[in-house]
Amino acid sequence: MRTWRMAAAAASMAVLAFAGGTSPAGASGVMAADPSAPATVPAGRAPDPGGSVEAGKSGSDADASAVIRCEGQVQRPHNSTHVPGTVNVVVTVSCTAPVPQITTRAALYKNGQLVNQSTLRTQTNTRTAQNNAAVRCSPGNYRGWMYFKVVFPPGYQPPTSSANGLGQEVSITC
Repeated sequence: MRTWRMAAAAASMAVLAFAGGTSPAGASGVMAADPSAPATVPAGRAPDPGGSVEAGKSGSDADASAVIRCEGQVQRPHNSTHVPGTVNVVVTVSCTAPVPQITTRAALYKNGQLVNQSTLRTQTNTRTAQNNAAVRCSPGNYRGWMYFKVVFPPGYQPPTSSANGLGQEVSITC
């Protein structure tokens, strides 16, 4: 039975990857696994701003005020001013209305290889959230990545949604 469940989970992840899924969330928005950053920058993936998700109240499709939209942003990696000698990337999420929960993860790539990622950070009853990842500085080309998941208020559909994004590559010297 355990072998069958593991095979089924692996097949589900393969289908998500093949279909272009960017996070291991099912149709219900429930996390199937930890949303870790890929070990390398996905080949051919152009920078994108961080993705967006939205949900609306049931039965109010035409009412724009009943829609909550949340946008992620991967900021440019930079030499940290708070912790000298490190490279830092900050990721943010901004929603048009307060939501019960926003979970974020930030990651930092150097020359296409994952060098650090944050823990998952959950902020509650808010419109905004942020997270960051940092590493000791060494010259190279850096770019940030983000994952975020939003839990929308009761009555909104879908009840949860997630996205991820990949920032611009930046050459950094120390």
